[in-house]
Order: sequence, then C-alpha cells, then structure tokens
Amino acid sequence: DGLELFFSSGRSLTGGGLWVSTRATSSDPWGTPVSLGPSVNSLGPDSPTWISPDGLTLFFCSNRLGGSGGIDAWMMVRPSKESAWGLQGNLGPSINTSYAEGITAVSPDGRWCYVSEYMGANEHAGARPGGLGRGDIWQAPIVPVVDFNGDAAVDLIDLEMLIDHWGASETLCDIGPMPWGDGKVDIKDLAVFMTYYEKENSTPWSSSLLDDAEMRRNYSTLPAGRKEGVR
Repeated sequence: DGLELFFSSGRSLTGGGLWVSTRATSSDPWGTPVSLGPSVNSLGPDSPTWISPDGLTLFFCSNRLGGSGGIDAWMMVRPSKESAWGLQGNLGPSINTSYAEGITAVSPDGRWCYVSEYMGANEHAGARPGGLGRGDIWQAPIVPVVDFNGDAAVDLIDLEMLIDHWGASETLCDIGPMPWGDGKVDIKDLAVFMTYYEKENSTPWSSSLLDDAEMRRNYSTLPAGRKEGVR
C-alpha cells in the first residue's frame, strides 16, 4: 500500500540491520525510521529484499547463525500489519547454499520466487554450480502447505480443519489464492486445497523447509527451475 518502507542501515551499533519508515497516506512524508530491534536483527548484516503485497511476509538476506554458509535467504511473518514481526526462518538447502543468495522478487501471483547470487559477498568464491556464471538469477515454485495437521496425508481431517475455520482469519488454513492467502478462509482456499486432496505425494506438505507449520511455505528444489541466460 506504499505506507511502509523497509531498508537496511548500519546507523546504530545496537540497532543495525532492518529498519522501517511509515507514513499515514501515500502523499505524506516518510516518518523517522525505526529499527526492527534485536528480536529481528542479528549482529551481522541483514537486508530486506521483498515484502508480500499484504505486508505480512518479509524476505531478507543475512549471514546470521543457522544458515547454509555465507549470506542466505530468510523470511519472517506477522499476523497483521499492526503486529510485531514474529517467526523467522531460513529458506533451507533447496534455496540456500554455501554461496550467497537472496530473494530478488516474488511473482505477482505468489507462486514463484526469484533468487539471485550476491556478487560482492565473496569475490574469491566461485559461481553456484549449475548456472552460467556468477550473478545468475534462479527461480523456484512456492507451494502452499495443505497438510494442516502434519500427518503426511491431505485428507478428510485437513478438510474438516479448513471448514472449522471457515470465514476466519486463520493463517494455517488461509492458502488461497496465493500461497500466503488473502486474510480469510473461504472458497478460494477450498479451491486450492482440493487440487491436492487425497493425491499421492512422497513429501508431506507440512514438511516446510522452515521447520515451522506457521511459516506455511514449501520451496521446491531450485536448480530445475533456473532462468536461462538472465543476469
């Protein structure tokens, strides 16, 4: 909505990393920036790269502990724009490697994320294997987690959970029309759910690479979707 501006800054030794400036309307000047604080920022460099249209999911890159090495792509969520940012998670080994990655963008329909290798992260490191050289752009599908109870089956139990939350703003079951939903459990979520209902699947949909059901994102293996020749 153009009312929040996220950026990175090292202006404070105790509050570096991710910052936000807000304004009441799109015609107002930006307010004084505020650090997202120690619950979000790490001691290393943190930089925002993309925020979802509803303002509830923020992708950022960081070399904090818990990653795959170097700079990794991370994400965090919040239940509403008035709420503090909560859960944070590394996007896992299908996206991140020992090289330096960050989410460049997400497609307008929310079904693809685009990942780039940071050229300046380590000038002595080689290119990520499988690409055309350093600085390639890659893509990976974003798949909604529809196994709500995490029992490795998309079945009647999951359907009952969706129906129980019908009309509510329930993050777990709000999976449509985009993977992160639209703030309400309704016919759009049911339509997405039914495309997976009782279909065989070797990987449980609840096995998010972020190891937390509330993050609700499952990123498929990256190299198969590489964008050829895009720099």
